Amino acid sequence: MTLEFEVYREFCFEAAHALCDPEHPTGGIYRNLHGHSFRVRVTLRGPRVEGEDWVMDLGKLGRRLALLRETLDHSFLNELDGLGKPTLENLCVFIWRDLEADLPAIFEVGVFRDTCNEGCVLRKR
Repeated sequence: MTLEFEVYREFCFEAAHALCDPEHPTGGIYRNLHGHSFRVRVTLRGPRVEGEDWVMDLGKLGRRLALLRETLDHSFLNELDGLGKPTLENLCVFIWRDLEADLPAIFEVGVFRDTCNEGCVLRKR
């Protein structure tokens, strides 16, 4: 029997964005600059690494996520290269692409705005 685990680590960041609705005559209700508190969960999936008894050292994962957090925290998301329109979906893709080379066991990225009761999850099929 092969055991497969899912381990995750979370981090939070604060950021601002503006979302213009081109179909709305005034740009829509999200057109003005506004901010959110975001929570990100990165999940890794796989067997325990032989001799290590873990999928990945969560301290090492935390240090890698801290680098990403530096990019996102207190930023204007509309100005982040490679993000595109700063939606929850695009944030998931942006985070995945940033991490995938360093984290081959990446399985899922979730971005949540808990104060709005909203979120988005991107997962590997």
